[in-house]
Amino acid sequence: MIKLNSKTDSVSHGLVRFVRNAFSILASNAMNRAATFVLYALIARYIGANEFGQLSLGLTFFQTFQLLAVAGMRILVTRLVAKNREKSGEYFINGSIAVAFFSILSALILISMASWMEYTDDTYWVIVLLSFGLLPFALSIVCDALFQGHERMQYITYANTIISIGKIIAAYILLRRGVHLITVVWLINIAHLALFAIKWWLVTYYIVKPQFKLNPELCWSMITGTVTFLGIDGLTAVMSSFQILVISALYSEVDVAYFNSAHQTLVPFDLIFQSIIVSVFPIMCRQYELGASNLKAISENLLELMIALVIPIIVGIILLANPLLLLLFGNEDFSSAATILRILSLILLLRVFTQVFGRVLVASFQEKTTLRILLVDTIATVIIGYTLIWQFGVIGAAVATVIVRMIDLGQHYFPVMRSFGAQIDIGKILWKPILASVGMALCLVTVAQGYNIFVSVLIGATIYLAIYVTLMLVTIGGIEQIKMKYLSVGLD
Repeated sequence: MIKLNSKTDSVSHGLVRFVRNAFSILASNAMNRAATFVLYALIARYIGANEFGQLSLGLTFFQTFQLLAVAGMRILVTRLVAKNREKSGEYFINGSIAVAFFSILSALILISMASWMEYTDDTYWVIVLLSFGLLPFALSIVCDALFQGHERMQYITYANTIISIGKIIAAYILLRRGVHLITVVWLINIAHLALFAIKWWLVTYYIVKPQFKLNPELCWSMITGTVTFLGIDGLTAVMSSFQILVISALYSEVDVAYFNSAHQTLVPFDLIFQSIIVSVFPIMCRQYELGASNLKAISENLLELMIALVIPIIVGIILLANPLLLLLFGNEDFSSAATILRILSLILLLRVFTQVFGRVLVASFQEKTTLRILLVDTIATVIIGYTLIWQFGVIGAAVATVIVRMIDLGQHYFPVMRSFGAQIDIGKILWKPILASVGMALCLVTVAQGYNIFVSVLIGATIYLAIYVTLMLVTIGGIEQIKMKYLSVGLD
């Protein structure tokens, strides 16, 4: 009896830690995106369209070259720290030295490219000055890796929230006083520097007090070890921008707006799923050390949780696409994006599988497989995307996105199953959320017809939850049995 209580307490503690970390990642990412959106809105309101475009271009350069500056070090350091926390200080210092090297290289390439593009002087200096933020940004990401490896992601949220709120308040005050865009750019750089300072202090106070000692061999191994992750990030950047670039080249800005509005509607859901998966990644790294069966068990549990969330969301989007777009964008013109949104919603399910399987590959040291998968995905995106967009416009872009994600899933599935040494019973994972979603859909098209979107969502979610929980209780047993089945693997 004592052992059972001890086990239950351990599982409960693990659940609290898991939920805290998932929420921390979600809150941090949401705060960063919200702050960027508000900053854009303030620039448009107080300075003008030209400066808005300059800042957009500058931040696009920054976001692209930050991949080279970080060089995949976040995943590498997280994995190293999760497996050997005693060496956290050594990984911290040498990882920081490595990203400093990549940041300087990235800034030099960025400045050279901006000069080669022959922008106006004002635009050129916006881009150049924003490049100064690459170094503190990359160093702060190494701090994030320490927090993630120690499963204390709440400190990332604390720092990002303080800086994001402070940046928006300062920008509002400055812009109200009529400052030039360059002043706002300096504010952004100061915010990057302050964020790094806060995270560095949190790491040294709560995680580890590193000794400033260079280990050339370790530093070089970290630089060479992250090349694969750098390639992964680069291919991901190409994939994420290709569709919109082709649409803008072949069609119009309005078509870009329709496609991007549908895509942006899915971002909050994808953000939630990604936050949950990222919070479990350190646990997956440790479970891999204990054997393939342990990694398979936690991956199955994670998949079942994610699919239970994503399937009713997809059904809801398909049925409520028009009112959802009207709610978010407040313009009936965007109802033209409803069909695109319905098609793109399918990628949520595909991405749940590939994100979980992708973390399995990284946890089991198969990042080169991930790089090969992304290379094939990029080639497929270029060929299939261009062909379908040329033939069918924005609808073709949505269909191409789904096809590429299906190819992506197939490439992930087989190497992961080989790693596990056994197949995952996908049908066993899918049937309960599918059955509950069918009940929810029937309710939405009958009982909930005529209500506003908030009432419809509330009714549909209630029906889905009632059916799903009932199915869980019938097939597994009571609440304690469910907790022990799904929370005892990896979270204790």
